[in-house]
Amino acid sequence: MTGILQTVFSTVKLRQDGGTVTIRIDRPEAQNSINSVLLSEMRSILTGIEENTEIKVVILEGTNGIFCTGMDFRALTSDVEGKLASRDSEEYYELLKQFSSTGKIIVSKVDGRVNAGGIGLVAASDIVIASERSTFALSEALFGLLPACVLPYLIRRIGYQKALMMTLTTQVYPCERAYELGLIDVKTNDPDNEVRKLLLRLTKLETQTIKGAKNYLEKLWIIDEQTKQLAVNTISELAGSDQVQTTIKNYLSTGRFPWEGK
Repeated sequence: MTGILQTVFSTVKLRQDGGTVTIRIDRPEAQNSINSVLLSEMRSILTGIEENTEIKVVILEGTNGIFCTGMDFRALTSDVEGKLASRDSEEYYELLKQFSSTGKIIVSKVDGRVNAGGIGLVAASDIVIASERSTFALSEALFGLLPACVLPYLIRRIGYQKALMMTLTTQVYPCERAYELGLIDVKTNDPDNEVRKLLLRLTKLETQTIKGAKNYLEKLWIIDEQTKQLAVNTISELAGSDQVQTTIKNYLSTGRFPWEGK
């Protein structure tokens, strides 16, 4: 491995196998939640390998039965003005944008729990393979938040009405239901084997063909700079509100979700 792939990161682990790079989210102490460092490291990796034409596929995976549980709430409790939420939301949105525009095929290999911002990583991926034990939920509304950055990519993947339903119900969807919704592309008891079969074809594509296809499809969709600003501003305003700050602090101190009561 050369360049960025030789770097040791604090929130992810990297592995290269020929034309494939695997990014493993490795924050077990925080349930693979998303913080500023994770966003920075993942964006740096994608940028660092962009010009490497030998790399065709990036596989994103989690650890210990957790893919990604979304925003790390611990930092938000001191973010009374929403500045951190604004910065991280913009970085998170840009990461999703990188997923959809990079000349690499982004494959999310899910084996376990996906929540909140983790849904965005899945939705923005080119191909999603999930184990039968995997679960998926958008829980932001329970805390007075909205999945503002997630929704443009979730709507693109599953449609307006289904994305609205996931947002409002906040319920946990099993793998089978996620497959029916179109959130995942392949459900299986053996994700590793499905990925291996997929790589036999994906690694034969030229990077310029991959990028060309993604760039063309991106022009057919309505996500633009105004979409990003709307998403980032919405999260910043909500994260700094008294209601959301109180709800998150109560959750962190008691371990109880807002709907569970005292």
